Amino acid sequence: MNLSMREIQYVLTIAEEGNITKAAQKLYIAQPSLSQALKKIEEEVSVPLFCRVKNRMQLTQSGELFVETGSKIMKAMRDLENNILDVEQLRGGHLSLGMPYHLGAVFVPAAITRYKALYPDIKLQLYESNSHDLENMVLNGTIDLAIMPLPAENPGLYTKTFFAGRMVLLVSQNHPLTNLAYVKEDGKPYFDLRNADGQEFIIGNQGQYIRKTAEAIFRKAGITPRIALQSKNIETIQRIAATGVGIALVPEVYLPKDPMELSANSYYLEPEQDVPWQIGTAYLNTGYLSSSALRFLEILDNLYSNLAESHLG
Repeated sequence: MNLSMREIQYVLTIAEEGNITKAAQKLYIAQPSLSQALKKIEEEVSVPLFCRVKNRMQLTQSGELFVETGSKIMKAMRDLENNILDVEQLRGGHLSLGMPYHLGAVFVPAAITRYKALYPDIKLQLYESNSHDLENMVLNGTIDLAIMPLPAENPGLYTKTFFAGRMVLLVSQNHPLTNLAYVKEDGKPYFDLRNADGQEFIIGNQGQYIRKTAEAIFRKAGITPRIALQSKNIETIQRIAATGVGIALVPEVYLPKDPMELSANSYYLEPEQDVPWQIGTAYLNTGYLSSSALRFLEILDNLYSNLAESHLG
């Protein structure tokens, strides 16, 4: 078998996008050229790597094996290049980062801006997906680091928290429950969640960290909510809660900076009911972590350690 790194990347990108046209756009090559390259690769390996299912390129069993092994090869080459370039004081190299959609918009832009200013020659590649897929991408070598809610599910990952904040109860300004809120000695508004037993909640989808965190809080408070709606998008959850359709538990750090943007009140939970919202990095707990990755971890710590303290109050 005689395949180049570029050809391996072709297959990985098609698998990631699930579509030849989108993959070609991401690779900056013509779609017919990519189709021809894939045909040549499949002839080289003597087996089909993809099949078409409802206009989507789906991996065959052999294709899954190719992607699993190819991802490890690409990571090994990144590590080799980064290891060599480490000696050259970060004057080059690659860093692949993964993050969930909404979380990335909150935490990543400032870190990337600072990182690119300090290390302009390091090539950054960003991937957005859900936390479950991000863990698998770290494990198979597609990405070097995942920025995600913690704890991670897979024990094969090493994790480090760089932010921990509080959850808040989001209630429409016209909701009757606002009459049960109170201000404590710290001057902040609170709500005893036991008073929301049986209320309709808007929560995340099954398997999401926002859903798991809410369910942990329900258990600590000893309440049984009714589920009004489910959404995978935290911003959608917030905006629907503001209409009064239901109430919601959301991380305080995701609230709009302008309180007037949402017609809703946010309340802290009693300490015995709250579950911290932790954000951190996940990477392989064995193997090489390049200086380019370590510097990004340092930047996250420097940017958000003070923010975490303020949000834990």
